[in-house]
Amino acid sequence: MNRDIVDEPSTHPSLLDRARLGDDEGWHTLVQVYGPIVYRWIRRCGVQSADAADVMQDTFLSVAKALPKFDLDRSGATFRGWLWTIARNKLRDRQRADQRSPISLDDADLRWSEQDDAHPPSELADDVQSIQKRLLQVLRHSTDPKTWQMFLRTAVEGCDPAIVAKEMCVSRWTVYKARARVLQRLRKELEEFSC
Repeated sequence: MNRDIVDEPSTHPSLLDRARLGDDEGWHTLVQVYGPIVYRWIRRCGVQSADAADVMQDTFLSVAKALPKFDLDRSGATFRGWLWTIARNKLRDRQRADQRSPISLDDADLRWSEQDDAHPPSELADDVQSIQKRLLQVLRHSTDPKTWQMFLRTAVEGCDPAIVAKEMCVSRWTVYKARARVLQRLRKELEEFSC
């Protein structure tokens, strides 16, 4: 048996597919990655933290019901845009239900136009960076520790694969393969969530 081979779980289907099919881990990951983003969107609309948490929860309840119907292949469709539409509608539902302190989506500080209403109230770069960080955290916990260490040392810290191979008593090929596996999984998950 080759000791250089690091056991790695089989490649998982994409995050959206797992969540869509009712996979508990896939759904948990989806909420873990996107929950804070939705919460931040709602807070940027001037909603207090407790109310934003309620709107976020309502948003994900609707996402759970509608996810099987979401078609990423539809022209112009993005998961992030679809998620914002649901969050915006839940925010409006809350506004209608709570007439004591109405929430205005047209707040002057946000300076939204009708055209901007289709996009989340945040910087795309902030969302993408947040998604990448959270996906890396999720991947870290679902990846063999030795594989993760080889990925981290080479892809993140920039160490030479030959040095990492020597430190971990594996071949350089094993280090390259470990790094490629993690990067491939990260890219696959990120593909669906661009823009």
